[in-house]
Amino acid sequence: MIASPRAKGICVADGVAVVGRDALRRGAVSFFHEEVAGVRFRVSARSFFQARVDGAAALVAAVSENIDDLPSDGVAIDLYAGVGLFAATALARWPDVLAVEQSASSVGDCRHNAPRARVVRGDVDGWHPEPASVVVADPARQGLGPAAADRVAATGAPRVVLVSCDAAAFGRDVALLEARGYGLQALRLVDLFPQTSHVEVVSRFDRR
Repeated sequence: MIASPRAKGICVADGVAVVGRDALRRGAVSFFHEEVAGVRFRVSARSFFQARVDGAAALVAAVSENIDDLPSDGVAIDLYAGVGLFAATALARWPDVLAVEQSASSVGDCRHNAPRARVVRGDVDGWHPEPASVVVADPARQGLGPAAADRVAATGAPRVVLVSCDAAAFGRDVALLEARGYGLQALRLVDLFPQTSHVEVVSRFDRR
């Protein structure tokens, strides 16, 4: 965990690492490791990772289920790639994987966790698309939005898998992708936060 402004005097449970924001500003390097789907992930202090390892594994399984029927040719694109959760697991069988991520910390972790992937640092809204055989997108709570939906459609990918962490954003993104020629084919709810109103939605879209 990151303590603000400093870690001094913070008491936590055994096995929990603490680093202060002051130390990070001075250049301290702090990370932990988690294993998902047989892959050991490095996650730096400033990088995002799912709150539960079993939840991350459930997301990987749901994404994999929606792309297992595809041949592993062409380019597989992982948008909002984070530390490379999907680039290093569900998409790893593709010989050419492109990961796009804005966070500098997560980009460094992604390059470590998915060393065969081409990792591009940048905002998806401003990313220059390239042709793809499949796109996996895991945007933040606000969802894709029109600009990112344009980028997804511009890849011409016959299959898009969307991981949504907000049901309302998912509904908006369905309309955006439908308007760009992608029909919703299947969805699965993944309950990463039991006893709360938050659910993840993993959905599959095929190009008409």
